[in-house]
Amino acid sequence: MRIAITGISIEMMLSSPLPTESKDLQAYSAEEMWSQDLWMIRGMLARLDEEPDVEPVPLSWTTALPGGSMTAESYAGVKAQVLDGMAAQGPFDGVLLANHGALEVAGLGRDADTDFVEAIRAAVGPDIPIGVSLDLHGDMTEGLLRAGTVFSVLRTAPHRDDAETGRRAADQLLQVIRTGIRPAKAAVKIPILVPGETAVTALPPARQLYGCLPDYDSVPGMMEANILLGFAWNDRPWTSVTAFAVSEGDAELANAQALDLARRIWAERAEFRLRMETAGLSEGLELAAGSAARPVFVSDSGDNTTAGAPGDLTTVLQAALDAGLANTVVAGITAPETVRKLSAAGPGATVELDLGSEHVSAPATHRTVRAEVIAAAPELELGGFQPYRSREGAWAVARIGGILATFHDSPVGITTPAHFRAMGIDPEAHDIYVVKLGYLHPQLEDVAARHILLTSPGCSALDLSALEWSKIDRPMWPLDTEDDWDAATALYVCDG
Repeated sequence: MRIAITGISIEMMLSSPLPTESKDLQAYSAEEMWSQDLWMIRGMLARLDEEPDVEPVPLSWTTALPGGSMTAESYAGVKAQVLDGMAAQGPFDGVLLANHGALEVAGLGRDADTDFVEAIRAAVGPDIPIGVSLDLHGDMTEGLLRAGTVFSVLRTAPHRDDAETGRRAADQLLQVIRTGIRPAKAAVKIPILVPGETAVTALPPARQLYGCLPDYDSVPGMMEANILLGFAWNDRPWTSVTAFAVSEGDAELANAQALDLARRIWAERAEFRLRMETAGLSEGLELAAGSAARPVFVSDSGDNTTAGAPGDLTTVLQAALDAGLANTVVAGITAPETVRKLSAAGPGATVELDLGSEHVSAPATHRTVRAEVIAAAPELELGGFQPYRSREGAWAVARIGGILATFHDSPVGITTPAHFRAMGIDPEAHDIYVVKLGYLHPQLEDVAARHILLTSPGCSALDLSALEWSKIDRPMWPLDTEDDWDAATALYVCDG
């Protein structure tokens, strides 16, 4: 039995002014997929390795830090590589795809994950089962539901269960191949916009909603039920929360499970709100400065690079300077000209910087500061497991007053202690760390004594009512407050 493994896993923010191009991608070869402990794929390979008659066939896998829409050229290149690999390495008895669910391609005019999975379906034909793993911040469409055979979705945010999710996808795929069942699939599109920061799975209501999914899975005849929160910043017809269920072939069971889950989510819609410690910009920095717990991690949620924002804003850095913060690190500012200037000067030099002059997602601001160059390098090498790229571009660290600031020539997600260590910064020795995130990613969450989310401005600002909406379905909570929604009217089903 031969199982192909491939996919493209990238989250896109339409409002980001920085397109995702080929240079922004990290593509893994078949050999690297075996050796590099990759997101979702590690769980797939672990499950397949338990079956002596199964030959896993990794083809290629592409990921990137979230960003603006993928260019048509770069997407076409990735898709062609995957399809060529399938043609060269096939035939297969099944296919496993590690995708995200919020892929956007400029000019495509349709959901890009759907386009990709439909292309795989066309390549293998109607009878070869396809297992799809997705991030819970992805979207579902009728075409995607039809093209895939079985699905597994992350159940934790911050994400701690990618290996388990990949494993579940592989396990379901093996069940389909060995038994010959034709799963029945049902999904309900729920008219709710949910930013990820309002659905942290350690907190209500996401804790209860995701926590109840094993109960749905355990019903006789069920394979899996899942919740996709959708990518709430994108103004697309398919943007919404989705409840969906896959059964072993019983369409009525799948329908009933999806409807029941959807109604449960709808009943909790008003409970999706910020429940972590949250503050405005000045207040949040003041709280961090006065905290007895150390280290304090402060997230610049409006410029969250792991949601797709460019990371270019110096708003929080400038506010931290105004507040006179000391023993503080402000990390992850996208400023290529600043990096070049600091790198050219070299460690130990003092240079003059124009903070805010490189803003691309907001008007430039200008604040002249003197900065001591601490370190610089042409590449940021990261060891161990990384959810995004394992290598980043040029960077520099500068001391401005009592603050260490890290600048980068392209957007970077500072999500692990390894990012700090790679730049010579101890991830626990400073009082305050500012990162361009929303909720903290797991490894930072584990070292933070306290976390404060700033409701800062930027592409990923959490006030969705301030955005312009023209393409999403309406009514849509919380933009609209109609209460008479009927889940049965939003159900779509497909077999096979």
